[in-house]
Amino acid sequence: MSNIKNKRTFLELFSTDRPLLKVKFNINSDEEGTEVQIENKLEKSIDKKSLANLLEICTDSSLNDFVDFYSKYNGFTLGTALTPNNATKKPLLRQLPLSDITKFTKQYLPDGKLAWTIDYNKTKTLYRNEHKWSAFAEVDGGPSCLTIFFDGENAGNVFLLNPEPKFNTLKPIAKTFNALLDRIAKDPAAFFKLTRAYVTLIGKDKQNYGHVPIEYIDNKQ
Repeated sequence: MSNIKNKRTFLELFSTDRPLLKVKFNINSDEEGTEVQIENKLEKSIDKKSLANLLEICTDSSLNDFVDFYSKYNGFTLGTALTPNNATKKPLLRQLPLSDITKFTKQYLPDGKLAWTIDYNKTKTLYRNEHKWSAFAEVDGGPSCLTIFFDGENAGNVFLLNPEPKFNTLKPIAKTFNALLDRIAKDPAAFFKLTRAYVTLIGKDKQNYGHVPIEYIDNKQ
């Protein structure tokens, strides 16, 4: 079992064979959490053509770590349930391959099918102006996602875009991309809980039940 006091790096999330999440349907219950074996995947291929396009956009130095990540990797998935058998096998966080980001972002732009996630809450003031941004990571299958700004006072900042936010999503959840990775690595379960990325378990009644992650276990052998 990992010790949170020993700082875990982001890449270490991909170096264990059988990481686990403990989850609860009711986080206030005294019942022991259900252990869910998960899979984390890091895409190690590099999309040189898309990377060249990204370099043209990311002129602000605060975006250097975002570019640096895509110069080494091409996205990742975190928290895909493998067991138990009644778990829905979907990633809790999926950073998109670089070539997919433009199409993914278009969903959230005016007239996009997910534009309502912005236009019907306070985040409209953040996204509907002259500043450039992209949605680059899908949270729990959407429509929630992570966004990053390319210019302006928020350049390099990462935000959670959620249509029904439980906190002030006008403030960044990380000031830089590397700070985001550090926050995830420190306590993945807490990050999933913050972004409302829940493990879905199918009950005996065949209905889906979202379970809140309460603990991440590296489970190193």
